[in-house]
Amino acid sequence: MKKAKLFLLGLILPVLVLTGCATQYQKEGVFTNGYSDFQTSLDRFIVTFRANEHTPAEKVLEYSLRRAAHLTLKNGFRYFTILDQKGLESTLHFPSLRLSIQCYHSQPIDKEWIDATTIY
Repeated sequence: MKKAKLFLLGLILPVLVLTGCATQYQKEGVFTNGYSDFQTSLDRFIVTFRANEHTPAEKVLEYSLRRAAHLTLKNGFRYFTILDQKGLESTLHFPSLRLSIQCYHSQPIDKEWIDATTIY
């Protein structure tokens, strides 16, 4: 029975360690990866998410969109469009994504939009 427990622990532990190494949704700091953003006008923002090599590209996109949605709602808007997207390729094995977004109070007619309330 003891060998079975050790074997099971040997299988589960590496998965837990690798999962714990992925970048979390957090503000980028001096020693941590994460999101950063800045406002370029009243309704436009640049959102960047930098991750480590253990973070899948899908998570980088998810976290970038979550931050964009948060900024949209925080600034009194409901919808946003992605004006420009750079990244999701790895630079030195570190995936990152930079989104330029524009926010709207109502759905824009001539652009693809994202409802921030469905993401955040």
